Amino acid sequence: MLPYLVLLTASVITIGYVLDELPATPSGAAPAASPSPTPFMHSDGLSDSHDGYLIQPVTLPVKRGKAIPVAFRILGPDGLPLLSYETIQTRQLHLYLVRDDASNYQHLHPALADGTWTTTVDVTDGGAYRFYAEFVPRGKDTLGHPTVLGLPFLITGDTKLAPLPAPAPSATVDGFTLTRLDGVTHLRAARGELLRFKVSSAAGPPVLEPHLGAMAHLSAFEVRTLGLTHAHAAADAPDATLTFHVEFANRGEQRLYLEFKVAGTIHRTAFTVFVT
Repeated sequence: MLPYLVLLTASVITIGYVLDELPATPSGAAPAASPSPTPFMHSDGLSDSHDGYLIQPVTLPVKRGKAIPVAFRILGPDGLPLLSYETIQTRQLHLYLVRDDASNYQHLHPALADGTWTTTVDVTDGGAYRFYAEFVPRGKDTLGHPTVLGLPFLITGDTKLAPLPAPAPSATVDGFTLTRLDGVTHLRAARGELLRFKVSSAAGPPVLEPHLGAMAHLSAFEVRTLGLTHAHAAADAPDATLTFHVEFANRGEQRLYLEFKVAGTIHRTAFTVFVT
């Protein structure tokens, strides 16, 4: 087995544009050309700080194992641990984990005590990993984008890399089949798109139940950078069809992890989507 090599990359996902004020046009002159739009950004977990907030590690995994302790703090603009959070999707903070080959995804919900968030995580292989802490500070607009801060850590030693699966029209998990209704059609970068998945089983369409305040959750990682985009399914799921509104800024592969609930049990499957 070859030693594991780590390549650090950085990117920022852009989600929209603001136009600079146009200069005045002299009377009779042709209108000035519109300036190039200036992108504005939301956090995607590739930085440990954003908008005055900082994630500070306390305890990170350093070896492989089950139920490894993890602890961290979120510091506010005043440099003190942030103690008050809005509730988003039934939790004050969501923590995601993925390895830099876009595998080993986990979705966790730490507990907060005295300004420190704690949980445990399973790390069964080596490699470069990243945590993504998603939250909304108390008093901020919950309808806007949550703040997402990232913490990397490295597990040394030989690593079994997971090749990226090719785009496929369907995936199976726990006896359920999820079919992407537009097959393997490429999405377009920098514009809103719909992703629709139909859930089926041998017994027919299952009854989908709300999961963390939504009909389903979708965590999308840009394969090249590991920038995170998180989306929730539309409130209605007629005939067990899940609809997600997504927008990806960059071209390339996205690895999607989709979570849904049936009969009290959470199920998770993955798709690869190509963005042109």
